[in-house]
Amino acid sequence: MFWNKRRLKVISAMFFMTGLFLLAGCNSNAQADGESQNSAEPIKIAFYPNESASEFEQSRNEIQTIVSEATGRDVEIVISTDYNIVIESIANGQVDLAYMGPDGYIEANRKNENVQAILTNSGASGTLEDAVYYSFIVVNEEDTAEYQEGDGYTLEPIEGKTFSFVSNSSTSGFRVPSQAIVDQFGLGSSDELIIDGDFFNKVLFGGSHQGSAVNLLKGDADVAAFMNMAQYFDVVEGEENKAGVVYQVKADAEAPFDTVRGEKVRVIHSIPVLNGPFVVNRDNLDEETVDKITQAMMSEEVTNNEAIFSPKDSESVGLYQKEADEQFVEVTDSFYDPLR
Repeated sequence: MFWNKRRLKVISAMFFMTGLFLLAGCNSNAQADGESQNSAEPIKIAFYPNESASEFEQSRNEIQTIVSEATGRDVEIVISTDYNIVIESIANGQVDLAYMGPDGYIEANRKNENVQAILTNSGASGTLEDAVYYSFIVVNEEDTAEYQEGDGYTLEPIEGKTFSFVSNSSTSGFRVPSQAIVDQFGLGSSDELIIDGDFFNKVLFGGSHQGSAVNLLKGDADVAAFMNMAQYFDVVEGEENKAGVVYQVKADAEAPFDTVRGEKVRVIHSIPVLNGPFVVNRDNLDEETVDKITQAMMSEEVTNNEAIFSPKDSESVGLYQKEADEQFVEVTDSFYDPLR
């Protein structure tokens, strides 16, 4: 599970080719003029590795049911172990919908302009104004003193350490934290961050946010990048999502955190990131079908579905934590222009 860069390339290539083979042919009846696929064909929805985790199965099943009832068509859920499989599959029309990070969406849209963002999860206000999540640079809590500087924290000691990213296609698990490091140290580009023995002594890729976090928690990495994951962590010190917060792995956390329950980490750098979109390949689905999906996902029933938007005291594990008025809201391609 814990890969260095050389092994990552080999394993990712294997997963990539296998994934494309398994997904190939899904859009054989797609129409280039934007007409919907044959309605007898199932709508395929792909999820990134993070949301493909077993604890989100109920969330995925709920979305499957919602889309099926809205369109009157069968729906298949496609889970993945590789970001690039999802990016290529939505761009090539091998799946019809995908839940992606901002960077992955931008890449897929660049490959095929008919891949378009349609929905994202709002912030607590129920709008796009605060539709953000957080990218963290994190250390084990016991190493806090090394990174303290005055009343805050510094990135300076990370040079020469073993660092774990998520995937080089991850927005919050690579692009955002790597840019922060490039800016902090005046590096030429993020290329300097992925070669063992260059800026970092060793570079790992967890393959998912969970994997990167566990690389840190198990001691395979000194520092790690991953997003906020309320499903697995409790706040035990500081303010949630802010630099300085201490997170503790929940006592009932599921795999891969079941072997590190109770362990603590401290966030030394926190950066807001635009929430990722649900995207559609409009070569495959017509406007009427897309509108049915959009309206269903924005319904009050979905907003109150605890398997998707989960309050802290809920027994369900949702894709999103619900603190106030979180819901799905419409989004367009231009929302992600600041990241281009």
